[in-house]
Amino acid sequence: MATEMPLHQRTSLPPGGARRSATCDICRLRAACLPDHMHDSDAARSLMGLIVPGTPQPRGAFLYRQGEPRRAFYLVRSGSAKSFQINENGHEDVMGFHFPTDMIGAASLEHRQYTESVVLLERSTVCEVSATDLEALLRSDASLLHSFFSKLMQSFEAERHARVRLHHASADERVADFLLELSDRFRAIGRAEQSLFLSMSRYDIANYLGLAAETISRALGRLQDAGAIAVKGKSVEILMRSALHKIAERSASA
Repeated sequence: MATEMPLHQRTSLPPGGARRSATCDICRLRAACLPDHMHDSDAARSLMGLIVPGTPQPRGAFLYRQGEPRRAFYLVRSGSAKSFQINENGHEDVMGFHFPTDMIGAASLEHRQYTESVVLLERSTVCEVSATDLEALLRSDASLLHSFFSKLMQSFEAERHARVRLHHASADERVADFLLELSDRFRAIGRAEQSLFLSMSRYDIANYLGLAAETISRALGRLQDAGAIAVKGKSVEILMRSALHKIAERSASA
């Protein structure tokens, strides 16, 4: 993979709390970024005062690389990204995919260095929050700290679910479950839950699900033959959600 300069070194981010808060106020994702009980609260305004909006960046741009000093957290505003680690054998392990409203960098919360690398999968925009500023705010506001960790637990639960899935499901079950997971995430941010654009490669999906890339293609073909989905390039249309659920839950039933 070609070397890319991390995003914070490539982008000129505007200073000024007024600019930052105004950006959050007009952002259509504001309601999804903040828990319901925080809307229009002092904690929300304090947090928005720390958020620096970014400019659109190209596919392949890195937010940061594994081992770099942890300096910021990021919120996806548009587009998507993937996080991955390089294991002891020098191979890439895909840890997850990130979409609008997802916070990136939280996996490194208790470390001074980032524990994974994050690269954009398509032209994307992310907002940046200084790690030092955010940590100081969390220490001073108990309600915000609780909300912050609630959001983190959602992402950790999704990762835990993915790890469990690798040990107990067939290829078709894993792929069906993955598509349903994406559908739920798209619905939460106001996208059409039945029309999925897979910004990640088949290799990335296979890596994430613990399968071979050709196995992913075959599994998608079988799900299409079953009438559950329609596949066209990177686009997947969910035709029968109930059928996907039945396939995804087969191992649980057994």
